[in-house]
Amino acid sequence: MNIDLSGKVALVTGASRGIGRETAIQLGQAGARVIINYNRSKEKADEVRQAITASGHEAEIFQADVSQPEEVKALFSFIRDKFKTIDILVNNAGVIKDNLLLSMALSEWDKVIDTNLRGAFLCTRQAAEIMMANHSGKIINMSSVGAIRGGRGQTNYASAKGGLISFTTASAVELAPKGIQVNAVLPGMIVTDMSSRVRKRAGDKILERIPAGRFGEPSDIAKLVVFLASGSADYITGQAISVDGGMSIS
Repeated sequence: MNIDLSGKVALVTGASRGIGRETAIQLGQAGARVIINYNRSKEKADEVRQAITASGHEAEIFQADVSQPEEVKALFSFIRDKFKTIDILVNNAGVIKDNLLLSMALSEWDKVIDTNLRGAFLCTRQAAEIMMANHSGKIINMSSVGAIRGGRGQTNYASAKGGLISFTTASAVELAPKGIQVNAVLPGMIVTDMSSRVRKRAGDKILERIPAGRFGEPSDIAKLVVFLASGSADYITGQAISVDGGMSIS
């Protein structure tokens, strides 16, 4: 299926690496004008921008910590000034701060909840205001199969990603009458920098639980996001879709 997003404006948060990077690139290759949000690595964000512009499409980078309301407002002010609108929001920004429940510092809990869940809330509110005026929009939230399976040392991460699923369903109900679709994608074990320590420590055991017999690639996730961002997904909303090679059902 060839998906054409020409003329659409897409924001991908946390887009300097991993799933966010590949998602931004594939949205750009489909014709979208892409805003690449990053928090720390301007160099890596610029590499993503160059990958998109090299294919003949438009991309901009913007630094913002999505957990901070004023920085999110500045991000969307930039979008309004530069692009006038937004059609696609991918809430991808996320961090991990793994620790056992009884050893977890409050700062470790807060950092994960604030970035992974609060950030999606702040960005969605800003984007929805613009989308409602257009009576059209796509919001894709990056959750995780960890939200439904749980994981040792990940009470903060599982809570944030589980909350993101509930946020997806509730906001989908509110925004559907406004022409906006909201869905969540639940990646399994994907080959990224963020998952490298887990794969090194327990990769063989994890593979035994994946019927597909391999780890996922960022492109496996990005392809679904591009579909959900397209007109082909106009009647899909409030869904949490696992992309995990069957791990969540094994």
